[in-house]
Amino acid sequence: MKNEVKKLKKKEIKIKSDVLVRSSLSVLFTSIFIVLFFVCGGLLYFYNVVIVDKFQGYDFQVHFIDVGQGDSILIKFPNEQTMLIDAGEEDEGETVTAYVNNFLKNEGLSYLDYLVLTHPDADHIGGAIEVLESIQVATVFRPKVYTPEEAADMSSENIMISTTQTYDRVISLVTEKGCNIIYNKQGIELNLGGCQVEFLSPASDYYSSTNSISAVIMMTYQTKKFLFTGDADATIENTLITQYGDYLKADVLKVAHHGSSSSSTEEFLQLVRPEYAVLCVAQNRDLPSVEVLNRLHDINSQILTTSSNGSIAVTIENDSVVYATAPVPTIDIALLISIYVLLLIFTWGIRKKEKPKRPKNVIRDNKENNSDI
Repeated sequence: MKNEVKKLKKKEIKIKSDVLVRSSLSVLFTSIFIVLFFVCGGLLYFYNVVIVDKFQGYDFQVHFIDVGQGDSILIKFPNEQTMLIDAGEEDEGETVTAYVNNFLKNEGLSYLDYLVLTHPDADHIGGAIEVLESIQVATVFRPKVYTPEEAADMSSENIMISTTQTYDRVISLVTEKGCNIIYNKQGIELNLGGCQVEFLSPASDYYSSTNSISAVIMMTYQTKKFLFTGDADATIENTLITQYGDYLKADVLKVAHHGSSSSSTEEFLQLVRPEYAVLCVAQNRDLPSVEVLNRLHDINSQILTTSSNGSIAVTIENDSVVYATAPVPTIDIALLISIYVLLLIFTWGIRKKEKPKRPKNVIRDNKENNSDI
């Protein structure tokens, strides 16, 4: 009888020891999971938008925001002023707004000084609706493309009139918000904390296509030059070649029209010869064209695309152009969770272990022994 009691006690001790071991393993697996989750960027899965923060606090930054098949470029100047060139499609408005808001917060800023609408195409200005509704904008550069309401008050026939409701809504919001308005025009110059900003195009108030009226902007800071081209086509590029020649040489080029073969002629690229060529494109599209990519390879430009790199930030360090991309998780969170759950199942077993019951005869004998005392 005593032997059975001892065996029972040993089983109970073993069960308690087993539970302790399993609990310890569970704590270990959980700790490893939490460490891997944070170290490998697991939190990024829950972010609305991930910004490139490697150059936080730098005087001069250029951010090419990933908005799929569209343009949106955020710039910080040495005098703490900011400029947003375009804002992608309307359904990318929340992405652009979140990126800009997070950036402004990180830099200790509260509003946008400038918003440039390069031309009326929806993949460039649609997201500006959300931006204007959510962020204070001091000054808006806009193309000389008039809404039907504006055109009704004009007598001239040689003007460009909007044909899209998206553009009309953006211009209406600009007026409603009381933003200072400046029309894009060749010859506009700004000096923003030592960064020279020049509008090289449009040279005319009227073109046959909206792409041709794209604002083309050259920015020069220290010894480096950045050329932003909107959707300027080959006709505009030829005009720029004639008017500016070697002045078009730039270290960073925002490739026109998402790398379409209607832009980026061989002659133009031979003049610009950028160290970095940035293409704002979406995945699974026909752009950029192979023809344009080959031309960029021929001039030894390093090609960066938002489709492959996500958002891209560029700055100047030690008189050199350097870039960084948005951080991404380095671990598959679904795989990590699956491994974690499997380890817990293996540790504890699928079915709960039943606690051994004390034999009835042992209990009865114990009671009889107690009564004899």
